[in-house]
Amino acid sequence: MEINVRLYGSLGKGLPGHDSLKGMRLDLPEGSRVVDLINHLKLPRKKVGIISVEGRLVKDTKTLHNGNFVRLYRPIFGG
Repeated sequence: MEINVRLYGSLGKGLPGHDSLKGMRLDLPEGSRVVDLINHLKLPRKKVGIISVEGRLVKDTKTLHNGNFVRLYRPIFGG
């Protein structure tokens, strides 16, 4: 299945094929979850904070479907 993913902050820096404005398209096996996507991208799980699929906040256990648009953000810190 094909998904679109956009990485925000420093998550996409140095990742081949990722465009900071358009993101990138990836092929993943049917039934893949967000955590599988994160592993496929070789991102440390602790560096991914907010996850959205089709504009809705989700957990990393969310199953992805063909054509989904996934956004991954760094954790938010503040004081």
